[in-house]
Amino acid sequence: MNPAAVILCFSLVYGTCKGARYEEDITIIGAGIGGTYTGWRLRNKGLRVGIYEYSDRVGGRMYTRRFPDAPDLPIEFGAMRLLPEEHLRMMKAGNELGLHFVPFNEGLGKIPNRTILFYRDTHMTTFELGGTHTPYSLRPEELRNPVDLEQYLSETYSNYNGTDPKTELFTAVTHDGVPLYQQSYKELIQKTGISKEAYNYIIDSSLFHDDVFDTQSILRFPRSRKNTTPHITTSRLPPVVTVSEGMDSFPKGFMKQFTSSNPFRHRYFRNRQLVKISRSKRGKLKLKFKRTRTINGKTIRTKRSFKVYTRNVILALPKVPLQNIRMPVSSNARFQSALNSVTDVKASKIFLVYDYAWWLYGPMNFTYTHSDLPYRQSFHWGISRTGKAILLISYADFEDPLFWSQLQQRGKVISKRNDDTRVTDQVVKHAHYQLSKVYNINFTHIPKPVDGMMFVWEMYPFKGAWCVWKPGSRWYDIKNFLTKPFLFNNIYIVHGYWGAEYRTWGEATLKAADDVLSYFKLSSYLT
Repeated sequence: MNPAAVILCFSLVYGTCKGARYEEDITIIGAGIGGTYTGWRLRNKGLRVGIYEYSDRVGGRMYTRRFPDAPDLPIEFGAMRLLPEEHLRMMKAGNELGLHFVPFNEGLGKIPNRTILFYRDTHMTTFELGGTHTPYSLRPEELRNPVDLEQYLSETYSNYNGTDPKTELFTAVTHDGVPLYQQSYKELIQKTGISKEAYNYIIDSSLFHDDVFDTQSILRFPRSRKNTTPHITTSRLPPVVTVSEGMDSFPKGFMKQFTSSNPFRHRYFRNRQLVKISRSKRGKLKLKFKRTRTINGKTIRTKRSFKVYTRNVILALPKVPLQNIRMPVSSNARFQSALNSVTDVKASKIFLVYDYAWWLYGPMNFTYTHSDLPYRQSFHWGISRTGKAILLISYADFEDPLFWSQLQQRGKVISKRNDDTRVTDQVVKHAHYQLSKVYNINFTHIPKPVDGMMFVWEMYPFKGAWCVWKPGSRWYDIKNFLTKPFLFNNIYIVHGYWGAEYRTWGEATLKAADDVLSYFKLSSYLT
């Protein structure tokens, strides 16, 4: 083996080789979809590139697991679906990686004939919502489908048209002349004068709660007027798809091709946390790392450290880890303001495995449910070739994940593993009780699950499953600034947190990566 390689390996793995000075052309921090895609696109440039990951897992928020009893049905704790018409980079990359796109049967939720709704102890179909059966004390003008109600509010109380969203989102105003982007959704709704019952109706019927309170109103309120030109579909695929191999096949596929394309110049190091960026006497960026350890899914920092010297550093990280890195410019007010323009949103998913799909055999055999109860949404995930059935029994965000997180700490573990994805009998008890009301069956008639896994996006380094913009944020200005926030430092940021067009989706991160890669003379992936 090359002696230099031995020194490199010993120094980085054990952090004890004082004399070695390891230099890279580009150092990427984070092995999620953004970091791995960035390395993948740089794989043929002949550069020395390293990717460093805080945990022991490639994927970030693309987090796929499998049950031993149903190995052919990957479950997704993070990203689980794609929109072929909009996520063009993801679709192109998936095809290049050899992945297989298949329909995501529940789409974006609330598909008629597949859905039962349950609000205020009342069962409804999607066709009944907004009719006389709606269990809210609404005024006559409010008694309509919530989508139509919000359309009415947008058209009545703002001048937004939707013909040029990129511009209009930041120029449109409410009837009192205040720009939409400067207001929270809650503030704006109160200005419309609708009843409190109508506001509760909008909240309860929303699939997610991240954008109905104090977040920026333009995430939700503006609706294109009905006379605008409709979108023309060009894809031959269904409107919503997933990947049969699992969504983490994207980052894992990127990483595999990145490392294999040049094993001597492309390296991946797990369990490394970047804690400081400074400038060396030679003008290179000096990166200080701490070694970490991951045990049963939980990652902790150790005292052992090492240094890497680099010409460029690309930070493919969410907000909180970025804020925790010490760097000469970290006190820059504009930089901190840009990072703080978004708020993390907690979310949780609970998957249970059963001997049969009991939810398909009762009086209400619907494959998707939505409710004002803490479980919020449930999805028929599928029936394995082994005969076992998987139910995504709860998908919740905002305030409800705390409820499930607390239950995860109580009771007896029923899962076949006791790591950070464990499920307890208390989780099962409360989930079954809520679903028994929705499916209108006796609580005791729901069979015991044979296995379960859950995940709550609340721990470091993520602190949330996605993010939302705060009022007053000008998306495109912030996004462009954060791409390369410091003129005289080769520090770049790649993350969909501050994406504009494709907020919260993987596509936003790939777009952010393409913007950074333009500094390295790489054209857009879509070119």
